[in-house]
Formats: sequence, structure tokens, C-alpha cells
Amino acid sequence: MKVEAYDDLDPTVTGDVHLHTFAVPGMEVRAGAAKSDEDGSSEFETRLVPSVQYYQIELGPDSLNKLHDALNPFIAAAKECEPPKGRRARAK
Repeated sequence: MKVEAYDDLDPTVTGDVHLHTFAVPGMEVRAGAAKSDEDGSSEFETRLVPSVQYYQIELGPDSLNKLHDALNPFIAAAKECEPPKGRRARAK
């Protein structure tokens, strides 16, 4: 059985296609503990928390260049860094 990779943006491209993983930053709304108002009612507090969503996509050379072109202004303004380390589970 032969498995052939194809570009997820252009399925006609099947040569020199590679899997790429990338992260997209965002903000997630989280509900916190209830707070009591002056009238005795309580309401859950919400807050914005930074979040990251990870994606995988198979791209050929042209699609990869398009991705780089789209990200170029952000990459130019950013500082290169090490990948984040995994988070440890909290002890119970």
C-alpha cells in the first residue's frame, strides 16, 4: 500500500510535501469563583487568559512560502526564543 502526502491547501501538489506543526496565540474566557455583590447575590467572575492552539498541516514548497510571507511582519517584530517546556502536573 502506497501512502502519498499532498499539500492541504493545494491537493494537486504531492511532491516535497512535509508536515508542519505551529501554534496560534489567543485568549480564552474562563469563569472563576463566584463573588458576592452588596445585595447578597453572587455572580461568577470571568477573565481572559492567554491560550495557545496547536495545528498540523502538510504543505508543499509554494504553500510554505505563502505561510512564511503572511507571518513575516510578525516574525520581524518578534524575538527568537527556545520552545516552551512542558508544564508539570500539580501535586495533589
